[in-house]
Amino acid sequence: MPADDYLGLQQAVRQRLGLDLSHYKREQMERRLRAYAQQHGYGNLEGLAKAMGREASLGQELLSYLTIHVSEFFRDPDFFTRLRELLSTLPATKPLEVWSAGCSIGAEAYSLAMLLLEERGATMARVLATDIDERSLERAKAGVYREDELKKVDKERLRRYFVQSGTEFRVQEDLRRLITFRHHDLLQDPYPERQDLILFRNVAIYFTESAKAQVLLGFSQALAPHGLLMVGATEAILRPNEVGLRQVRPFFFARA
Repeated sequence: MPADDYLGLQQAVRQRLGLDLSHYKREQMERRLRAYAQQHGYGNLEGLAKAMGREASLGQELLSYLTIHVSEFFRDPDFFTRLRELLSTLPATKPLEVWSAGCSIGAEAYSLAMLLLEERGATMARVLATDIDERSLERAKAGVYREDELKKVDKERLRRYFVQSGTEFRVQEDLRRLITFRHHDLLQDPYPERQDLILFRNVAIYFTESAKAQVLLGFSQALAPHGLLMVGATEAILRPNEVGLRQVRPFFFARA
């Protein structure tokens, strides 16, 4: 282990998970990792790093712990109102390619799919939903949610897009067919091309500024010429031109 136990754990995480913690803000990430080590009986970061070599399931558990899981259906209703208005500016002659980057448990992706189904129809939109956390993706693919997780879904949409079973609701197949869920690391993996719309909301809270710039530059190159990128409050872009973007509305950007 290096003398700096955080760097030692960083090395272990890179070797075991392929995740490079140097892209994340050290202060916040180290605080979370030390809390995890204490809560789970590993004592310190050195103990946690050694445990990763012994416990097969620890790597994925740690990745799930580090991943932000704040996700809900139709989060920020004003955004979806603005998005509905902007959909009319995107091509209507071909299926829209839409990417939910950092989809967590799928709430945003399914919200998008509902809106697109209502505005464009079943054959005129495709949603790619990606996340680094396999456990979140499995839950998203299952498409089963508690009633309290659907509080912003109105009764008509609840009836149309979900099947109730006790206290749980399962996504209907016609909605599920619009979405492809896929594992993707924004800091390492290639980006899809010619995207009409990319959503990147509440994902980069722990990214360093250089990592955030790398991701935003990747998005600008992934957009179709007419495409739009929508970011959340934690992804505010102060100098969009430096990453190949220009602002068209609050939180909405196009290729520069």
